[in-house]
Amino acid sequence: MRRLVVFLVVAVGTYLAVRKMAESMGPAMREHSAEMCDRMLAGMPESFPPNRMMADLQSLQDKTDRILEMLDGSQPETLRDQDE
Repeated sequence: MRRLVVFLVVAVGTYLAVRKMAESMGPAMREHSAEMCDRMLAGMPESFPPNRMMADLQSLQDKTDRILEMLDGSQPETLRDQDE
């Protein structure tokens, strides 16, 4: 039980220290972290779930745009005037 308490205290202390450092570094730290993640994901195979998800996001956006265009084109004039 004592080991668990010591572990939790060390873990929380480490978390708080890293969080404080991240706050002081600000945008530079976030940019560096984002670059590291991009490099890591680039080295993974295409079937790696995060890579598949990122590829699917663009296709979902394209499909959504097409659906919105179709809906906008099929909407009667009276309903378009009410939306605006």
